[in-house]
Amino acid sequence: MPQLTIREYNPDSGALLGNISVLDFGRITGGTTSRVKVIDVAFTEVSSVGNIKLGLISGAGLIVNSNPTDIASDGSAGNGRFGVESSATFDSTKASSALSRHFAGQNTTSTASNTNNVSIGSRTSALSDYVYLDIEVADSLLGAGNGSYKWFFDYA
Repeated sequence: MPQLTIREYNPDSGALLGNISVLDFGRITGGTTSRVKVIDVAFTEVSSVGNIKLGLISGAGLIVNSNPTDIASDGSAGNGRFGVESSATFDSTKASSALSRHFAGQNTTSTASNTNNVSIGSRTSALSDYVYLDIEVADSLLGAGNGSYKWFFDYA
């Protein structure tokens, strides 16, 4: 059975900060965008992993994307509230400001085939590309929220 280790990186330097079990964006003021989080996934107990996708299965009370535009081949949209991008090499430029690509919508089915998932490449047979995530909070949102992401992949 495959094992996943989610690892977080310093968005400025690319230095590995450590393994995480929770992705914490901290306090985000209404009407602003969080700092970009940089993660990847290391897979063990497998020979190879492919067809990696990331789905947003809960939007923490925010509308994920009411009218997605500019859908790219990876499934990401050119607009939205939940930023998602990836790259095979660490890119501090991506991590230094709000992301330009976003989830096209919420994965309400929690399935790998959901069209709102975003495809993520891999750096090796058992290591995903770097994934950049941010959240834009609506002006009117008050209080705390918990969102959820889900990884999908094929393995051998």
